[in-house]
Amino acid sequence: MSTPYGMPPTPPTGAPPLPPAKSRTPLYIALACGCVLVLLLVVAGIGVGLYLVGKDGGEEPTSPPSSIVDPPPSEDPSDDPTDDPSSPTSEAPTEIETDQPVDKPTEGPSADATSPSDEIFTLTVSKPEEGTTLELGGETKTPENDKFIGVAVTIENSSSTSIGLDTDRFRLYDDSGTEINIRYGAFSTSGPEIPAGEEAEAQLYADVPEDTVLAEISYTDEVGTGGQEFRVPVGG
Repeated sequence: MSTPYGMPPTPPTGAPPLPPAKSRTPLYIALACGCVLVLLLVVAGIGVGLYLVGKDGGEEPTSPPSSIVDPPPSEDPSDDPTDDPSSPTSEAPTEIETDQPVDKPTEGPSADATSPSDEIFTLTVSKPEEGTTLELGGETKTPENDKFIGVAVTIENSSSTSIGLDTDRFRLYDDSGTEINIRYGAFSTSGPEIPAGEEAEAQLYADVPEDTVLAEISYTDEVGTGGQEFRVPVGG
């Protein structure tokens, strides 16, 4: 169609407008959700695999711990007590005085015994005597119970070493095996030991009830008996 001369051309009318640009935001959101879902599936798969591996053979059986018990300490005979120089001593043995005649400790031995190791000493025990009074150190003593009972012990030291002679070395026992406490002691030596090759006497007295019967006496010394109690019966 021709345009008349001198008139500007008339633009065509009725042309359709351009469509608006579409937004891509939903596409990005969908892609992000897909990536997160894939990542979660991968992590879950790895966790399941590790669990199965650990369950099938991840741990090795262990044996129970063993206990160790230390052996009990052995006894050392060197720990035995040493001589006690504070024990009472007397220059001469004393005797019991009673209202009726009784046997003196030095009248006839009731028992004779040698040491248990290589004739270190010989021990002689007299017959026991009983009484209601005791002359000791110039003083007359009376019993707190019913009577005094006494016995004389003679020890001959055959060794080359001094052996002990004090009250702590001796024990008295009645006929039931019960120990009787020694109340007084008198010794023929001025010290608590018997020198090598010499002899000494110990007179031992106990304060006891009326029905008490002296049956045994024992002697213990680190050198003479090796620290072991050496018992000797007492005759009536």
